[in-house]
Amino acid sequence: MRPLGRPRSGLAVGLFGGSFNPAHAGHLHVAEAGLRELALDQVWWLVSPQNPLKPAQPDARQRADTIRALDLPYAMKISHIETRLETRYTVELLRILRHRNADTRFVYMIGADNLAQMPEWKDWKALFELVPVAVVARPGQAVRARLGRVARRVAQSRVSEAQAHTLKDRDPPAWTYLTLPLNPLSSSRIRMRQSAEPS
Repeated sequence: MRPLGRPRSGLAVGLFGGSFNPAHAGHLHVAEAGLRELALDQVWWLVSPQNPLKPAQPDARQRADTIRALDLPYAMKISHIETRLETRYTVELLRILRHRNADTRFVYMIGADNLAQMPEWKDWKALFELVPVAVVARPGQAVRARLGRVARRVAQSRVSEAQAHTLKDRDPPAWTYLTLPLNPLSSSRIRMRQSAEPS
């Protein structure tokens, strides 16, 4: 793990990406945990135009409406930057954001389920070299994520949960795993329940 440098200027922003199909209280739990435990100034919800690893999804603006319904705190905002920039992959977006926002301290935020799936992502190793990463525990994913391929590869750059608030001031690679009270909701369960309801 690289040493912590001097405190830096500029906003500390959590980038919370996902399909949000639909967004739910479990997503808000992850975003709020990141905002609080990582001592961030803002969290941007990045609504993916179309996750390459998932089947066709509703329009991004439709999915963004499900985020708005969560009544986000003032320090959170919805971003359609992936649609505007026409980026398909997270690593592409992070490269552009770093280039265009040199004074902003970005932290990429994901649930533990995404850490377990990350070997399927494009250039996932490069992602860890671009920005610090915060992984938030999700139900049923703790062991699989923390002992998985990605966690093993970046083990030497892990920051303890007690020092998670310093992640934004560290040079990548640096990551942390937040173990918090878990919210059991998932988008897939919500979609299953909705499809089972009589029309």
